[in-house]
Amino acid sequence: MTGASFLRLSLTCPRLRRLGADRRGVAAVEFALILPLMLLLYLGTSELTQGVMASRKATLVARALSDLVGQLAAGSTMTNTEATNIFNAATAIMSPFNTSSLKMTITSVEFVANSAAANKYDAKPRWTITRNSGTARPCAILTAVSNTTKPASNNMPNGMYQAGSIIVADVSYTYDPPFGKALLEWSKTASVVNMSQTTYMRPRNQTLIGISTGVTGATTCAAY
Repeated sequence: MTGASFLRLSLTCPRLRRLGADRRGVAAVEFALILPLMLLLYLGTSELTQGVMASRKATLVARALSDLVGQLAAGSTMTNTEATNIFNAATAIMSPFNTSSLKMTITSVEFVANSAAANKYDAKPRWTITRNSGTARPCAILTAVSNTTKPASNNMPNGMYQAGSIIVADVSYTYDPPFGKALLEWSKTASVVNMSQTTYMRPRNQTLIGISTGVTGATTCAAY
């Protein structure tokens, strides 16, 4: 049958005319076409929101660690009980996220006068405590860096140098996205998102906070 013959038949056959005018399946077809995009947008928005929440909570964990240590009363030292309570309180902030990959470190850094140094002080850790495989800061002079340099276990921002000491909290967290994992693997990037936060807090009630013996995960550095 030629195309012209089929056209003439369709014009004369009521069933073919009704079929050509039938639009009842258009909405279903359009929905099927846009459904993958709608799901991608929904899951992507949900995943982004969860990732931002996890990053925000990691920041709050670091803030809580340095703040709670900085509030220790005058004459008191960091004991094992104090350290355990502080780490437990900070860990609870990450709820409802999984905390198995939450690594935490608290360090007391003393600023020792040194006229030859660019900042007139050397930043030297006096003690450091880790939890869940956190990275301890070394018992060595920390490298002075600009305030915009990414924090690391062996550096200290220029803006922190002054007489006294400072409490430093380093937190790292590995976020495992439930929906975005497959997309990250497909794009040949890491299947998880590694987050890190560092906060600094001056002791409120004493110049330099000491540490007691027997604190789990603690490294005590020699006085300078």
